[in-house]
Amino acid sequence: ARQRHHDDVIPPCYRYEIRTLSSAKPGFKLREHSFHQEHTTVEKSNINISHIMREVQRKVKLNESESECESKDYWVERRVSSMGELYRVYMALSKSRLTLLVVFTAVAGYAFAPLHPSITVLGALSLGTFLCSAAANTFNQVMEVPYDSQMDRCKERVLVRQHLITPLHAVGYGVGAAVSGVVLLATLVNPLTALLGLGNIVLYSGIYTTLKRYTILNTWIGSIVGAIPPAMGWAAATGSLDWGALALCALLYFWQFPHFNSLSYNIRGDYCRAGYHMMSVVSPRLNTLVSLRNTAALIPLCMVIPFTGISHCSFSFYSLLINAYFTYLAWRFHSQPNKQTARDLFRFSLVYLPILFGSLAIGYAFKERSTTVTPHHGDESHYLRDLCPVPLAGSSANERSG
Repeated sequence: ARQRHHDDVIPPCYRYEIRTLSSAKPGFKLREHSFHQEHTTVEKSNINISHIMREVQRKVKLNESESECESKDYWVERRVSSMGELYRVYMALSKSRLTLLVVFTAVAGYAFAPLHPSITVLGALSLGTFLCSAAANTFNQVMEVPYDSQMDRCKERVLVRQHLITPLHAVGYGVGAAVSGVVLLATLVNPLTALLGLGNIVLYSGIYTTLKRYTILNTWIGSIVGAIPPAMGWAAATGSLDWGALALCALLYFWQFPHFNSLSYNIRGDYCRAGYHMMSVVSPRLNTLVSLRNTAALIPLCMVIPFTGISHCSFSFYSLLINAYFTYLAWRFHSQPNKQTARDLFRFSLVYLPILFGSLAIGYAFKERSTTVTPHHGDESHYLRDLCPVPLAGSSANERSG
């Protein structure tokens, strides 16, 4: 009965405001018994709502002023205190680990090209590729600050949480890295490599980053971006592109779908909150199917790579075992999509490239190279002959007698 009387006397809007202020301000809590005492005192006369409201507002203002005084000492200006800290900020903007993977694939394309390497060109290629990738990643982070703040995976990035530099400073770093990287590649390597580097910056920061909020086609654009670095390395060695470069590009292109789709599956909640149109959010079934389809495509691709002349034919058999297990993990992810199967596929994709490129290097060691492109480079007629790189005793005798 007392509660009913209390609800009748106090207007609903006032009750709502008191409860909201009590829950929102931990330092200010209106005790129930004191309120009823106050209500009992004024109940005999006409209750003055305006007086009570003024009292509540006074207490709230007093509580806010006390909170400001208590927290005043914790507000400090954040700034870069040393060159080492600025270097770490630049590496965070560049996504240094991802950029090093890009440099590794570019160097692999240069190493498998049919010409002897030059230390000067190799160094310029590595540094120029690093700068181009750093510029693309920096522009990507600048454009996605409002959306990264809504993702658990990205909310600790330097422009989202740390605020050590301004967005204008980050843009300046990105422009400097882009110009330096393209000019370095154009002057010390060749114009074709510089053009590929510039195209990668535009594709990643201009097209891929924009399409992420509109269509799932962004994944295919991103895979093209990741497939270009081996072509940059090949172009740095030969000044042109041929079937060997295209085979390496296709290898990176197909690999990125199981790698990224399995990663995005476990963080699809983040992508949904940020408003990104990813396959794992829009169509989870298509997400797993595309992963399986592109993983299976690696099997015939690796079988024909020796025909391009960049590895020994035994690579076809080495790669068959690796790709069979990779495809099995992708099939598990497609048939039983869950966090564990996605995690298994993603983890193996991390070690897949080092294993496969190591197998390519072993096969490459069996092939004879000269300082120029050999006539049999890419000739299918030598495929079966390379099955036995060491001539047999009988065949050696026949060759000597001939």
